[in-house]
Amino acid sequence: MIGFSFVRRRVLSATCVLAVGTVLTVHPTLARAIGVDVWNVPALNAELRATTEESGRLDAEDDDVRRRIEVKESLVVELIAGRVSLTEVTDRFTALDETRPANLAMVRDRFPGDTDHEKMARNVIAYALPRAADHQRAALANRLDAELRHSLAAGASR
Repeated sequence: MIGFSFVRRRVLSATCVLAVGTVLTVHPTLARAIGVDVWNVPALNAELRATTEESGRLDAEDDDVRRRIEVKESLVVELIAGRVSLTEVTDRFTALDETRPANLAMVRDRFPGDTDHEKMARNVIAYALPRAADHQRAALANRLDAELRHSLAAGASR
């Protein structure tokens, strides 16, 4: 009796494996969806390579974004301290964003102004004010607004 039960379980197990194998062979998208399409190793290797390359590209892009943020943060510290002018920081922000059309488009859409330079200057001001200490913020806003007005007037007189 024990031998018959053992044989019966083995036959049942083999039948189940065969049935699952048949279903996965007939429906390869199901096999791919559950990750058991082992017969497609070359395609999986190609997908792994592509994913690894994409990951490397995204890591490089992240590094570039972090570097640009660090530069902008240091520029704003200098601006708040009064060691650089609004025009200088605006020019540097513009140079940093030249390779990022989406950033420039956002600045153009979000900030008022007649020129890209004015819009970027307003972006710099918006970036700097929250980073200033509370007791400095009003004086900084007045100083940067005066610098912007002066810069716009100088540009209009040229």
